[in-house]
Amino acid sequence: MSKIRKIIRQMSISITLTLLMGTHITGLAQDGKAGLQNPLHELGAGARAFSLGRAYVAMADDPSAVYWNPAGLEYVPRMSFTLFRSPLALAGVSYDFLGFVFPTLQLGSVGVGYSRIGVSDILFTDEFNATDGSMFSYDYSEIYIAYAKKIWWGLTPGLTFKVNQQSISLTGQDNSAFGLDAGLMYRPDFQNGILSGISLGFHYQNLIKPELNFSANKDSLASQMSIGLMKGIPVGLSGRLNVLLSYVQIENGTSAFHTGAEYQFQNLGNIRVGFDNNTPSFGAGVEYKFVNIDYAFGNLSTDNAFSASHRFSVTFNLGKSREEKILQADENRIAREKELVESTKSQERQRRIAESMQRGKDYLDNSNYFEASVEFQRVIQDDPFNTTAQALFDSSQGFIEREFEKRQEEAIAQAVDAGMAAQTQQQINIYFERGRNLLQNKQYTDALMQFNQALELRPDDPVLTEAANSTKRQLSEEVRTLVQDARQKFRLGNYSDALQVLSEALILSPDPDQPASQALRDEINTLTRRIRLQQFLIRGLAMLRAEE
Repeated sequence: MSKIRKIIRQMSISITLTLLMGTHITGLAQDGKAGLQNPLHELGAGARAFSLGRAYVAMADDPSAVYWNPAGLEYVPRMSFTLFRSPLALAGVSYDFLGFVFPTLQLGSVGVGYSRIGVSDILFTDEFNATDGSMFSYDYSEIYIAYAKKIWWGLTPGLTFKVNQQSISLTGQDNSAFGLDAGLMYRPDFQNGILSGISLGFHYQNLIKPELNFSANKDSLASQMSIGLMKGIPVGLSGRLNVLLSYVQIENGTSAFHTGAEYQFQNLGNIRVGFDNNTPSFGAGVEYKFVNIDYAFGNLSTDNAFSASHRFSVTFNLGKSREEKILQADENRIAREKELVESTKSQERQRRIAESMQRGKDYLDNSNYFEASVEFQRVIQDDPFNTTAQALFDSSQGFIEREFEKRQEEAIAQAVDAGMAAQTQQQINIYFERGRNLLQNKQYTDALMQFNQALELRPDDPVLTEAANSTKRQLSEEVRTLVQDARQKFRLGNYSDALQVLSEALILSPDPDQPASQALRDEINTLTRRIRLQQFLIRGLAMLRAEE
């Protein structure tokens, strides 16, 4: 019996011998009010937390968060897996922990973990301190399933569902119970130098208490509440100092303060010190590629039941970090938007091609060859390899040339002075060809000037009249397109670009004496005034802020 008592005392576990061995052995008593002390409450998880004096409730940003504070899962930067093993300074006694975290960008973070205390080769001793030489073992373990999700204003809640298991080989008894832990973490995004880098943590272990029933009566495990504060302080250009403080209150009335400090340098290494309820501890950590190795040295318990020992954790960081995933998501979003824009542009281009082809054919059927050539030219601009549009464009151009030549011959034949008529026709040809070339290059104003000069020499020519009217129509369409572009830039806040586009529209705006042109100019002027007013307001607000 003496060895069992020694192990229980040194592990600070208030477990009755009735709980361990049924009615066969007796030992340390409980008052029956506060519940049994969970042995894992005295141990914790991870070398990093130990080296910080277990002041970890406000940090908890690795897979051990399933134990320390499930809310910290949302601050684990990437998918991670941790292994931790600690000797307990007694032969046959060991403690193991492993944890895994899978973070997501929108659905929160999930963590799982497993911890175990194993005691083997325990010599059976009865109440009279007699032994028959038989040996037995004792195992206590917990399985953790945790979840956390950031909600608003920097607040993150988390829950850990636990399965507690105990077994004693001597009696063949196995017992399981379920429990629930709850945690909160608050990390506001303050920009103030004093308040920036603040993290507050709260953890309540055994919110739902596991109930173990090795004996005739069920015994529930005691609850434990932890409150912590962390302050991150930038050091130089690439360093950071984290200062931690936490307070722990156990249901049986025991309380403790924990403090720690960690200096990080360029995500390469860490140096840590702490006080675990006035018991000193220290440690360090190194990072290499996807592996973190953490070391801690100190007492395992605060009552000096165990001598100081060395402990190590190994953490494997797998996959992309949250920041990398966010960047990748942004890149994917931009790529999808580009694909959508290209798809929309392609659909819009096909629509324009179909509409221009149909209008061109209608114009061609009505012998409106100049308008037909304009529509077919638009198709060719959108689809240079459209052989049908090219053939119809050439055909309409041929009709225009033949009609123009016919009108020339008629004018010369009807002229009194054939020589003078031929010279006039030659000048008209020059104006007409210049106008056609300028129109094909979308130089509408210059093209219209050439056609008007030709009309001054032959006012009743239907081909020249059609050319001038078609140019005016295209010019009006171009101005409307520019106005729509200016509106879009105005909505996006690009006021200078919007004004520049409107200036181009004003220059191109045709025939101000026409009612339609005047209405268009009025719209341009109204939009210009709105843009300038918006610019004045922005400048005024900027000056007001500067004065403040």
